[in-house]
Amino acid sequence: MYKYIKVVVTLIIFLLIFGNLTLPAKAKSVNINVSIDAGFDGKVKRGRGFPASIKLENNGEAFSGDLLIQYTPSYNTGGAMSLHVELPEGSSKTYQVSVPGLIEEGQSSFQVMQTIHLYEGSWKKGNEVTFKGEKAFKPRYIDYSDQVIGVLSENYDRVKEWRTLPAIELLPLKKEQLPKQGLGLDMVDYLVVDEYAVSQLDETQQVAIKDWVRSGGVLVAGAAPDASGSYGLLYPILPMKMEVESVGETSFLLTATNDQIAFKQINLFTGAVEAGAEILQKSGNLPATIKKDFGRGTILQTSFSLGDQPLSTWEGYSSWFEIFIDEADKSSFSSNRNGQDLYDQLYWEFAETNEYFPAANYSVSQIIIIVLIYLIVLVPILYFVLRKLDKREHSWWVIPTLAVVMSSIVFGLGAKDRIAEPLMNQMGFFKVQDQQLNGYQANTLLSNRSGEYKLSVPKDQYRAAPHLNNNSPNMDASLVAVTEEKRKENEITFREVGYWSSKTIYGKAQKESEGDFTVKLSLKNNQLTGTIQNGFPYDFIELFIWSGSQKINIGPLKAGETLQVNQKIKQSFFTAPAMLSNSGMYQQNNLEKMKMERLQYASFVFLNGDFDNQPLVGGITKDAIVDVNMVGKNEKQNNLNLILSSFVAESDFMGKFNLKPEMLNTRVEVVNGVIHEKGINGTPNEMMMEDGEYDYIIQLPDQIRGKNILIDSLSLQMNGQMLQYSIFNQVTRKYVPIKENQNTVSFKKEDQVEQFFSRSGEILIKVHKNSKGDPYVYLPQVTVKGEVTP
Repeated sequence: MYKYIKVVVTLIIFLLIFGNLTLPAKAKSVNINVSIDAGFDGKVKRGRGFPASIKLENNGEAFSGDLLIQYTPSYNTGGAMSLHVELPEGSSKTYQVSVPGLIEEGQSSFQVMQTIHLYEGSWKKGNEVTFKGEKAFKPRYIDYSDQVIGVLSENYDRVKEWRTLPAIELLPLKKEQLPKQGLGLDMVDYLVVDEYAVSQLDETQQVAIKDWVRSGGVLVAGAAPDASGSYGLLYPILPMKMEVESVGETSFLLTATNDQIAFKQINLFTGAVEAGAEILQKSGNLPATIKKDFGRGTILQTSFSLGDQPLSTWEGYSSWFEIFIDEADKSSFSSNRNGQDLYDQLYWEFAETNEYFPAANYSVSQIIIIVLIYLIVLVPILYFVLRKLDKREHSWWVIPTLAVVMSSIVFGLGAKDRIAEPLMNQMGFFKVQDQQLNGYQANTLLSNRSGEYKLSVPKDQYRAAPHLNNNSPNMDASLVAVTEEKRKENEITFREVGYWSSKTIYGKAQKESEGDFTVKLSLKNNQLTGTIQNGFPYDFIELFIWSGSQKINIGPLKAGETLQVNQKIKQSFFTAPAMLSNSGMYQQNNLEKMKMERLQYASFVFLNGDFDNQPLVGGITKDAIVDVNMVGKNEKQNNLNLILSSFVAESDFMGKFNLKPEMLNTRVEVVNGVIHEKGINGTPNEMMMEDGEYDYIIQLPDQIRGKNILIDSLSLQMNGQMLQYSIFNQVTRKYVPIKENQNTVSFKKEDQVEQFFSRSGEILIKVHKNSKGDPYVYLPQVTVKGEVTP
């Protein structure tokens, strides 16, 4: 017997040793060469979407398969895009794709991890093949804080003066590089069209430009002969028609320089200006520059060509152009322009909350009944029955069996919702703009068993990025999630999901609005009266008015219904939203309330620039906004979405006012630097930012702007070291330095305090930060006192 045991043990050891020495199967090699052209001029902006051309040359036999293109728009998000390729023998094909983004972590000049994979047949079968050529993107990265100006022009050198602008990357754009999806233009901050025939682009490329502007880009459109023909699909969205050619004066350019301009006249193409558009500058009586909001983006238009002589060689041109493009409301897309990692910030400030699922809840009666049954069966019945039957020796298996049965009952009661079907959480927050809902959304699935899970995502409505758990620089994101593009949707496949595991996707979301709130409110003597009509197809479980740091609850409102409002409030007039005092605070004993507060907090952090300095009416609904479903599964969905819409209330406010910090709308724009985090501890002026230069802008409430206002005083409370402040004088057009290490600064009537307020009621404070490592910043709290006079 011992002899046989010895043989078996020896055999096992032999198999363990030599089995591990077995060489892995070598992947099949194909005679295909891959070359990649990423971004514009070989450059991409860190963490932002970009176009890529991938050329495959087949020097062997016919090939059919899938190309997986790995992407990582942030450290904690990523996946792979699946591209089906058909290559006949001896053929070559070029595929154009829009990549969600890349970061350079984990890459070096010595070793670049393979991020392009080729599979014979479907990638799901795992038959990966080796190929020749480039196996990863190798772009040059543009810094987060740099602004990218893409130029569409037949002669790129016409605008060469702009290259001297600080923190600006000027890139020529070519037709063959332009993407067919708005995502591919995400790396561009400003798109300049200078006497370029947009109509020669493919229709999909023109639509991509429109989608890019609508989602937050800035289009700078110069004048051109036959503009209606050359601008193609973009012409209808321009704020001014270009129909009449004339000659105008150049005095409007003097805003950028004190020097005289050698040329006195400039050719203009003008026409009707769209209602709602803003004429920024005039040449005599003719519009010279015009601005129009389009979705979350902005269109800036000039009635003159941007690259014609002698303007293009004028010494002050770059300075004038810098001021002109600053007219775009950069706050409306500040989430992409802070120089920060949007996806990672979005996850920790918002999407992570969506991963909370309801825990098992047992009522007291359920627990008492279970314990009583167990005790009654185990003690008296078991004792007497087994004794009567003289079978007490069977207690050794009866007792553990009963324990297992009762434990199974307890487990079943707690896990019944997670066993039968997978669960899906959806959270989103949206602002109504230009008949469109713009915002952000997160979806989290909770598996009921292990295996593959596939999500169907509307591709034109939701830029969803998969969250990577426990990411590392050498991680292959294609093993986590693969995105396949269909006609109307993207299918995101999570390849190996564990039992009762969660997977999250999140990102920017937008959808044509199917309605809006019709608000007819009047605020007089602190009494709020009027009506709010729900024009959305959604039922709202909670409706509220958001003014300053106050949230005024109105009640629930179903689709199509009208709510009568008549209540006393604390405010004398409405202001733009400020951080709510309890926003983002976790309610451990009420999961739904915690998520609702998190939605309000996230909407302030990420949509603050879209609030237009006006109060909001907000509604929370359990209906899906951008619908995401599991393919082939009947999941149980739990939706919670917030919709916000600005409104103007009638007010006859007159008399003295004291505007405290929470009643003033503020925003911070990056001039040179990086903002990492806003609204620390629920306070909007507490931030984490790197050393650099920033514009801190404070705006008066809409309800007192445009009225006769006398400013009595302007006070700044400061609590920060290694910061230098200067306040802009709107009359002299110069900054007035504020002495360092002052806690309080006040400007009064005798200081001509009104000179610090622009015509639109804005105060501009320049912030220079030089803390040499400490990112924490406490920006000044501003108080304004004055009077509204008849």
